[in-house]
Amino acid sequence: MNTSSDHQPSQNWDDLKDKIAASQNFPSVYMFKFILSSDNKKIAQIEALFDNTDNPEISIHPSSRGRYVSITIKQMVQNVEYIIHIYKQVAKIPGVIMI
Repeated sequence: MNTSSDHQPSQNWDDLKDKIAASQNFPSVYMFKFILSSDNKKIAQIEALFDNTDNPEISIHPSSRGRYVSITIKQMVQNVEYIIHIYKQVAKIPGVIMI
């Protein structure tokens, strides 16, 4: 998945859900990865999505010039619906690329 739009047709979300469900057994650790400009507000918005979860492993790496960051979050998830929920919330943040 590589998008920064919250206007994803529901078919795209359904396709992503099917792909994830076919490749993961639940519960399992899932790795979310995002790329965005070095904007502390946007970084905080992404981190806040995981505030009420159990011990997410979050790593943030700046690009060589510091203009962008990659955020990797490893999180124990119970089902594919949770993953899609997170992706839909992140899609509402302008300029974030989901990988």
